[in-house]
Amino acid sequence: MMLHVTADVLGRYLFNAPLPGTIVVVANYYMIILVFIALGVAEEKRAHISVEFLTDLMSERPRAAFSVLASALTIAVTVILMIAGWSEAMKKTRGGATMEQGSQMIEIWQSYWLIPLGAALMALIAAYRVIATITGAKSGLSETDADVKFIND
Repeated sequence: MMLHVTADVLGRYLFNAPLPGTIVVVANYYMIILVFIALGVAEEKRAHISVEFLTDLMSERPRAAFSVLASALTIAVTVILMIAGWSEAMKKTRGGATMEQGSQMIEIWQSYWLIPLGAALMALIAAYRVIATITGAKSGLSETDADVKFIND
């Protein structure tokens, strides 16, 4: 994204030849990728905001139960987002959604598929975490105790 925007700015001000569609591509592709694909990465690393001042006082078993409950709620919300995103992506794909920038029409229907993809990734990671917590198995996710301690501090 940085290279694309820099090339557009250089082209615009040095050569009077901006890259066509930069604003549309940045807003409808790069930003969506950054936000929705990052949801799964943040879920894997337990990097979402959490408030644990009461659960830190509990023993391991109730803490695990709350973790399962929170992950189940995460799954429910992200599945709703995934279904809604899928429905919208289908509409935009059928309609061939485009945006106009300058004198050009740029297709953007493809970017709508990143929303259900990112939501599905997050839901799958949360579901995997629930299964690992319930079974007591090591999850294998990249989260470490040091990461959790750092995040919680």
